[in-house]
Amino acid sequence: MERPPILEVDALSVALGGREVVVGASFALRAGARVALVGPSGGGKSTLLRAAVGLIPAASGAVRFQGAPVTAADWPRVRRRVVLVAQRPALAAGTVRDALAAPFRYKSAGGASLDAARAASLLARLGLDPDRLDDPARHLSEGQQKRLALARALLLDPDALLLDEPTTGLDPAATERVEALLVELGAASGLACAVVTHDRAQADRLAGADVVDLSPHLRGSPP
Repeated sequence: MERPPILEVDALSVALGGREVVVGASFALRAGARVALVGPSGGGKSTLLRAAVGLIPAASGAVRFQGAPVTAADWPRVRRRVVLVAQRPALAAGTVRDALAAPFRYKSAGGASLDAARAASLLARLGLDPDRLDDPARHLSEGQQKRLALARALLLDPDALLLDEPTTGLDPAATERVEALLVELGAASGLACAVVTHDRAQADRLAGADVVDLSPHLRGSPP
């Protein structure tokens, strides 16, 4: 019997400011798979990702985790297993090490702590100097901060990532590093990824035939 998807977004609709932004959008993430989510800029793809992890309420539709509907009480646990990496990561004042350690301070971390050696290895894989662990995180460039946020998410060993334009603004070499790592982890550990992208070539590289065109379901985010 086939296992249910890690995450299933089923006919989800989201309203913000009294108007519909997303109407009846669906996608599913299975272990080791990558799904590319495409659609017009400003259409509401980021809103959909936030609703998919319960950061904003859905007007209708359902989100299921490992086959079970997600209730309000489930969201903290689900967000530990399905991690959203925003297009513009928010980094608090502090060092790169502090930024990487931040998620481990929450109860949902289950007592786990930052593995500095693994963090340094991930940073290196993503083209970031591991010797910068004690540098101020906000001194990194925007592209470096995006890769730092990805490394932070991966340190949590999630079942799935929701990545909002993870390579926008990165040079080709950095983009290739990110894509290669996602593909490798999908094969090695079963990591699933939903990737919002405006680059159709990237969508094809990462997801092949599993490209979801959200255009019919997006009404545009409020200004």
